[in-house]
Amino acid sequence: MRSMKKTILLLFQLLLMMPLAAKVTPGVRVGGAYSSLVHKVEKQYHSGARFGFSIGGIVDIPVYKKLSVRPEVAFVNQGGSFLINQWEVEENHLYNRYNYYALQVPVNVVYPFRFSNVKLDVFAGPAFDFSLFGKMKSCGERRNIYFGVSEDKDLKTFDLGVNVGISVEYRKYFFSIQALCGTLDRRTVKNEGETSLYQNNVTFSFGYFFR
Repeated sequence: MRSMKKTILLLFQLLLMMPLAAKVTPGVRVGGAYSSLVHKVEKQYHSGARFGFSIGGIVDIPVYKKLSVRPEVAFVNQGGSFLINQWEVEENHLYNRYNYYALQVPVNVVYPFRFSNVKLDVFAGPAFDFSLFGKMKSCGERRNIYFGVSEDKDLKTFDLGVNVGISVEYRKYFFSIQALCGTLDRRTVKNEGETSLYQNNVTFSFGYFFR
């Protein structure tokens, strides 16, 4: 896992230093993140959500005609909640609640549409999520989350997500909405009757490109 982190960070550094003939545009953004932990209960999906934040640095790299690649490194506060005993939905409404921080590395492919001075970008791509540290609360007990430790109630360190979104840019400033859906089960231990647990995020951001 450490080698994977180093590989992703090295890739991003190389992208920053690539001597491309085309114009490479850096940018920054900050915003709010509506995150949720999602699991399936009695054939229906249930989610517990919370509000956090997201701060990121962006590099837009033209690759072919209008298409560009836009890697990003973001520091995110995310989490959510889910039922402790999911097979007793009607009788037990106790939740495990998570509040933690992660490093996310989306690598989006972007296609723009221009309307006079306004540019609309549509983008999608994979997103790598590395959990760092955080807290959880269960049955009134509050403690640290031990990522990657194979014990009940803890979470896995790594997640691979699918990221999609749109952004509207005007005079170097932009507003973006993006949704990240995790594809890997975050549970380190799955007890009998428990289903997979996924981390999802919707982020609303304001940003600026240094053109």
